[in-house]
Amino acid sequence: MQIAKWVVQEHLEGVPDVDRMYRKVVEDVEVDLADDEMLFRTRYLSLDPYLQGITLDTPLGDLMGGDAVMEVLAAGPRARFAVGDLVQGYGGWCTHLVANGDERLWQTGTFPMIFPEFRRLDPAHYDDTLPISTALGILGGPGMTAWGTLTKFMTVRPGHTVLVSGASGAVGSLFGQLAGRAGARVIGTTSSEQKADYLADLGIEPLLYRHGDDPDEVGDLLHKAAPDGIDRYLDNLGGAITDAAFTMLNVDSQVAVCWQWATQVGNDHTGPRLLPYILFPRTTIRGIFAPEWFTEPNWAALRAEVGGLVRRGEIYHRQTVHHGFDAIPAAYRSLYSSDRSRNRGKVVVEL
Repeated sequence: MQIAKWVVQEHLEGVPDVDRMYRKVVEDVEVDLADDEMLFRTRYLSLDPYLQGITLDTPLGDLMGGDAVMEVLAAGPRARFAVGDLVQGYGGWCTHLVANGDERLWQTGTFPMIFPEFRRLDPAHYDDTLPISTALGILGGPGMTAWGTLTKFMTVRPGHTVLVSGASGAVGSLFGQLAGRAGARVIGTTSSEQKADYLADLGIEPLLYRHGDDPDEVGDLLHKAAPDGIDRYLDNLGGAITDAAFTMLNVDSQVAVCWQWATQVGNDHTGPRLLPYILFPRTTIRGIFAPEWFTEPNWAALRAEVGGLVRRGEIYHRQTVHHGFDAIPAAYRSLYSSDRSRNRGKVVVEL
């Protein structure tokens, strides 16, 4: 059979140059499954900013990885899933994949980590309001990141001022809405006026600034937005906004470090710094790595709590769907380029 895939052909730091970094390969493959293997067809592929780090750690010539919803087309006699099953797992930028669905150790990166085992998706859990593609978004890793941060680490109470950097994405927009429901005043940063309007519609007070703006100006904007300081901070960006936020942390504040755009994309490797600002307010800082929460009880709770809120119209989610295997690099580029203001919430590609 014929399998198409995108492989990594060059490592480039900074804003991804997709035309140089990825190469399309089409192969005629004779599929010969081991007893525990399956042939998967990719149905939906998740595109996320963290993939820049994955790209830089992927050996040249190897398949570019990515979270995906896949359908089992064929299965060996000892395979964990049956033909026709839909599964979510770390597959890749490919039309088809042969795998056994086991958890996989990723050792080529800066920090070794484990990609979780594939999980079966029950079609009964999805509908027109929350289609199967949301297994990559609000009912998937991004949803678990936002919900898990609030249920496993951060305590948000009425009267708190909560800051979310990069608030218009899948994680930030859900986290901000959930924090608002807990009674907090939520401020969310964004880099476009269109996304500022989107945040306002979600009940999140937008703070508009652009990457590369003068750090002192960013600090002034934040001080005006939060004159009483910051109690809770979900950090997706790092850089100037985090430098400013750390000078404003209140006593017993909490910071969740979810991602660092400034480092991964902006090549800002200054630090460690700002530690005196966490000493006196007794701030608690935690790195967020959502796969530690990828358990069936947590998935069930996420579907019930967050899914229930969406279906009742109490919170909202958006996803931007691109179409076609050949659209993958351009869709990924849209996360970073000047047209990224068109994206809302989760970005996926339907193959």
